[in-house]
Amino acid sequence: MRTIFWIAKSLSGKKSRHQYSTPIVNFAIGGIGLGIALIILSIAIVKGFQGEIRDKVVGFGSHLTIVSNEQQHSRETFGFQLDPELMLWLDSVPEIRTVQTFALKPGILETKANLQGVVIKGLGLDYDWNFFEDKLIEGHGFQLSDTAKSEQIIISKKIADRLELGLEDKVTLYFVRQEGEIRPRNFRIQGIYNTGLSEFDEQFVFVDLQHLQKINMWGIEAQMKLNQTDEGIKVEGLGFGGKSRLNYAWNNGWQGAGPHSLDLRNDSLLRVVVSDKTATLPDTAWIQLTLIDSVSEGLSYELSRWTSGGSHKYYVGGVELLTTDFDALAQIEEDLRNSGEIPYYLRISSIQRENNEIFTWLGMLDLNVILIIGLMIIISIVNMTSALLIIILERTHFIAMLKVLGMKTASVVWVFMIHSTKIIVKGFLLGNSIGFGIAFIQMQWGVVKLDPGSYYLSEVPIHFHWLIPVVQVVCLVVCFIFMIIPAMYVALIQPAKALRFD
Repeated sequence: MRTIFWIAKSLSGKKSRHQYSTPIVNFAIGGIGLGIALIILSIAIVKGFQGEIRDKVVGFGSHLTIVSNEQQHSRETFGFQLDPELMLWLDSVPEIRTVQTFALKPGILETKANLQGVVIKGLGLDYDWNFFEDKLIEGHGFQLSDTAKSEQIIISKKIADRLELGLEDKVTLYFVRQEGEIRPRNFRIQGIYNTGLSEFDEQFVFVDLQHLQKINMWGIEAQMKLNQTDEGIKVEGLGFGGKSRLNYAWNNGWQGAGPHSLDLRNDSLLRVVVSDKTATLPDTAWIQLTLIDSVSEGLSYELSRWTSGGSHKYYVGGVELLTTDFDALAQIEEDLRNSGEIPYYLRISSIQRENNEIFTWLGMLDLNVILIIGLMIIISIVNMTSALLIIILERTHFIAMLKVLGMKTASVVWVFMIHSTKIIVKGFLLGNSIGFGIAFIQMQWGVVKLDPGSYYLSEVPIHFHWLIPVVQVVCLVVCFIFMIIPAMYVALIQPAKALRFD
C-alpha cells in the first residue's frame, strides 16, 4: 500500500514530464472549488434567510400558543381565567424556555390628520423583550408593573411615518370591542420598531396587557359610591363586567346594589362582593368610615377606600410558549397536547399553523438549495471524470510499465483513485476558502445589501448551518465513488499494445 501511495504522489510531482493534463487538472480543481463555494454560500444564505424571517414572525407571536377554544379570529383573543398550576407546569417542561401571557384586539390609531387600523397586542410582566433588542430603532421598551397600567405604546416605523408620529408624541388609541363599542385611551410613544416584515409592521402596536384585560371586561370590577345627603349617608355598590346580571353581597346584610342608607353612629367597615351567575371571578371593594363628630358641626368622618382592582387581572387572551428547538416544534406540540395538563377549554397551536403561507414559502427555499447542490455535484463529477480520463490516457505508457513490472490492475486503479482524490481535496480546500471567506466578510460588514421592501431584510443574511459539513462529506464520497468509472479504464489498457506503439 505504501508503494501505491508513493506512485500516486509521483504522478502529481513537479518533476513529472507529463504536463499536457496540467491545465485540465487546474480547471477541475477550480470547478470543484467554485461548486463547493456555491454550496456553502447557498446553504448559509438560505438558512440565514429562513432563520431571520422565522425569528421575526415568531417575535410577533411565539413558537406555540395556548388560546381559548372559543376564539375564532386570529387578530382578537377570547379571554380565559389563567390557571397558576398550568403556568407552573409549563415552566417545568424542559423543552419550553419562556412562558408569557398576552392578548390581541383590533383597534384604531388616531392623530389629528389621519387614522390607522391596527392590531393591539398586550404584553404582560413575563414578556421576553429580547425580540425588540435589535428591532427598536428609536426609544426602548416600556416598564410594566402589576400595580399600575403603563400609558406607553410601541409602534412601527411604517405606522409612525404614515401618521407623522415621533418618539414621545401622544396618540389616541381606540379599542374596538366585540359589541361594536369603541373605547379611546391616550398613550405616549415609547419606542419605534422596524422588522422589515410589512405585513406585520403595518398592523401591530404594543401596549400594557392590563389595558386589554380591563377594556374587555373579562373579570368583574367592584366599586362603592358614597353620597352625603339631607337624608343621611347613601352607599351604593357598583359593578362592571361579568357575563350576566351582577349580584351584590354586603357584609352587613344589605341586598342589591342600593343605594342604601347608612346610620353612622359608630365607625363602620363596609364590604361588598360583586359576582355574576357564571364562573366569572368575583371582586371586592371596601369602605372604612371613622366617625369624628356627629353633634357640634353635624356629621363628620374620615373616609378610606380599598379595592382589589378588579378580577380581570386574572384573565388573559392566551399563553405564548418559546421552545428550545424550533425543528422539534411539531413533536413538542404533540407532547403538550397529549399530556393531559392543558384544560379541555383551551387549545394549542404552532406558529407554523397560524402562518402557514409564510412557512410554506420558506420551506420551498430548500428546493433551491437541493437543486444547487445537485448541479454542483454533477459539475464536479463531470470535471473530475474528464480530468482523470485525460490523466490516464496521458500516462498509458506508464500504466503499461506498471503492469509489466507485475503490479495488479486493482493496484493501478488505486493509484489513480488516490491521485484523483488529491485533486478533489484541493478543490474542496479552495472552495471552502472562497465560500467561508465571502460568508465571513458578509457577516462582519454586510457588503451585499437588499431591498427590505422586496426581501424583508436590509442585507444578505448568513448562518453557518450544520448541513454545510454534512453536504461536503456527501459530495466528497459521491465524487470518490464516481471516479471508479474512469479509473476502471486502466483495466482495458494492454501492455503489449501500449508499449509497441509508444
